[in-house]
Formats: sequence, C-alpha cells, structure tokens
Amino acid sequence: MAKPPPELSESSEERRKWCRRPQSRPAEILAAGFEVFTEAGYEGTTIADVGKRAGVSPALVVHYFGSKAGLFEAVIQDRFGSFVAGEEALLAGHRGAYRDLLHQLVRRLWEHVWEPGSIELALAVKAGREEFTPGTRALCHQLGGRWRGLIEGVLEAGRQQGEFRIAGPHVARVISAMVMGTVEASRCFGSVESRPSSPEELWSAVVALLDHGVLAAQGESQ
Repeated sequence: MAKPPPELSESSEERRKWCRRPQSRPAEILAAGFEVFTEAGYEGTTIADVGKRAGVSPALVVHYFGSKAGLFEAVIQDRFGSFVAGEEALLAGHRGAYRDLLHQLVRRLWEHVWEPGSIELALAVKAGREEFTPGTRALCHQLGGRWRGLIEGVLEAGRQQGEFRIAGPHVARVISAMVMGTVEASRCFGSVESRPSSPEELWSAVVALLDHGVLAAQGESQ
C-alpha cells in the first residue's frame, strides 16, 4: 500500500505546528482559550484543554499566559476590553444628537454580544466568578464600570442638551442589563419557544423601550 504524501502525514502536520512563527502562538492560544472557555466554562477548562486545541504543549500556554486565570483575563481583555476602548473613542469624537450616539453605542453592544461566543463568555464570567482570582474580579469590575460610565456619560450629556429626561448610573445599568439579558435569554431559551423572536425583532423592541424610557417629551424642559 502506498504511503500518504509527506505533506499529509501526521509527522508533517506536527512539524508545521511547531514551525509556526513564535509571534503567532500567543494569538493562536488566545483564540483556543476563547473557544474552550465558551464551551466548558471557567471551572471546566484546563490548560491542557487549551494547549490541545491550539496544538501546543500546556507548558507553552503557561509560558505565555502564566496560569488559567491569566489566560482567562487575556481572553476577557481581548473580547470585551478592546470593544469598550473603541466605544470610549467613539464618544470622545462625537458631534451631533446624543440620541443618535446612544442608539449607536447600544446597537454596537447588541451586535458584539450576538457574535459567536460573546454571550457564552459573559455566562462563563457569571458562572465562574466564585473561582476567580482577585485580579480577574478586578478586571471584570473595571470593564463593567467603564461601559456603564460610558452610557452614563452619554445620558448626562443628552440630559443637559434637553434630549433626555433621565440619566445617572442606575439608568446606565438597566440599559446594559436589558441588552445582555435579552441576548442571553434568546440564545439560551429561543430554541424551546414556539415562536422565537429574531434578533431584529428584539432590537426593535429594545429601541422602543429605550426611547420611551429616556427621551424627553417634545417641549419638555430640562
């Protein structure tokens, strides 16, 4: 029986894995960590699982990220930290109506958490928080605070312009929870509903509730 071509042999595949440029390995491990954490949760994930998914040794995962907690923090920072930083830059450069900016920010969060794995990572954070190191807890707290602070800033600026009738940290928290909770419920329970709502149908409801809750009535004073 003829042997398989060298490029298809197992040893050749292994060589390709180990001959990858070293600078590409952290990103590959990070991507593998994201996949495993979203599938197995924080507690159910091991460094060995991540190494296997990335095609590297567990020792190499530890070399780049230190520990499971360090890898999880890097995954959260990559998935949510960069998103929050981009939205903060959007607010800094905004000119125009704050209703438009609020809709834009909430829509971008909506689309981000609908991306494959995002809500599952958020659920992993929620389920695994008792197991987190102080550093991981601090990171999650910081990112949540930055996002709510961003929404609070938009609401306050709009209130001062007479566009919004309410603002403050509690409103920002409710808006964030409305988005996250709606996506979570749809992803977790939509498959068992007799008539599940589409993401766009849900988004229309979110916008209607958002506007009804915060917009100032026409002619209403500050």
